[in-house]
Amino acid sequence: MSNKDFKVVEVQLEADVYEQVQEYCALENLGEEELVSCFMTRFVKEKLNIIDTLRKGYSEMAGINLDICNEFEACEKEVFSQY
Repeated sequence: MSNKDFKVVEVQLEADVYEQVQEYCALENLGEEELVSCFMTRFVKEKLNIIDTLRKGYSEMAGINLDICNEFEACEKEVFSQY
């Protein structure tokens, strides 16, 4: 095992879910801690990836919205000049 700094997180599961975890760990010859750590790592990476994708999308939309505003600025000036 590497020299990583580990922290403890308590996880509460419903009894039937915990039984499934135990069965899976027995089938795959994994420790419960290893399984939970793997799932948590994957979950966090996926969520951070989703957040990053959303940020990029909103940033791209901001540029598109600015372009649209600039395109219609002349039209708005023309309309408001009539009043």
